[in-house]
Amino acid sequence: MASAQVSGTPPAIGRRWRDRALIAYARGPEHPTKVRLLHWLIRGLAAGRIEVCYCGGVRIAIEPADYVGWAILRSGHYEPASLDLVLRLMRATPGPFVDVGANIGWYSCAVAAVPDSIVVAIEPDCVNCAALRKNLAGLGRSEAVVVNAAVGSRFEPVRIARRAPRNSGSVAVVPADTPRIGGADWVAALPLGALLGSVVVPAIRPTVIKIDVEGFERQVLAGLDLSGPFRPRNIVMEYEPVLSEAAWGGLAGIEAFFGQNGYEIVDVYGRPLTAAVLPEANIWARER
Repeated sequence: MASAQVSGTPPAIGRRWRDRALIAYARGPEHPTKVRLLHWLIRGLAAGRIEVCYCGGVRIAIEPADYVGWAILRSGHYEPASLDLVLRLMRATPGPFVDVGANIGWYSCAVAAVPDSIVVAIEPDCVNCAALRKNLAGLGRSEAVVVNAAVGSRFEPVRIARRAPRNSGSVAVVPADTPRIGGADWVAALPLGALLGSVVVPAIRPTVIKIDVEGFERQVLAGLDLSGPFRPRNIVMEYEPVLSEAAWGGLAGIEAFFGQNGYEIVDVYGRPLTAAVLPEANIWARER
């Protein structure tokens, strides 16, 4: 398979005049009070939310007070190389896209615009999930499946919490042996294979499974039979060195796991892994 390369996708732009004005200011010259003034303007003019268009006209609402929304506001992108890879794979082989840890739908909404795609977006956090549903509904893709749950190795209740207060992407499953903490919510965890068996009927192999679950990746994969009907053609998975060391024993453990299951591990540009620091902290597992 050829290496994936960033296509130079234009940055996200504002949908309404006030969105465009706020984005122009956010990406304009810096000055000492800019961040404070920008947040004040966003609250006053846009009620804390900005609507942007990206990937050829896909519309999504972001919250600039959040880490992901702030990155999109200031740069117009969030994980552009990884998103470009997913879109290239989905356009080449349309089919199911399973977004595990979908957040507000940055990936899911972009893929939903790909003809013949089947989107299954999974998000455990109820606030994120409400934004995800609204963003997907705005595309008119009623067939996209949204699941407000966690996925793991078995059916069980789990606790989730945000590792960082202003980062909606830091929602993580709290280890079972962790003492009770404030701000944690209980949600249902489902095996991914069982979930897909219920929502993708008849069974179709996913073209891509994207996994971004803050160190819970191994449990997600434990709930999926990689030799069964939902064996994905590609997996795009977050790699965070500290969390990965605890879960996998580092990058070597990840390579061994996927190698035993018939996948080659490369970075999101399709290059061999040569360092623990990877582009956008994601890896690409592709079938050999």
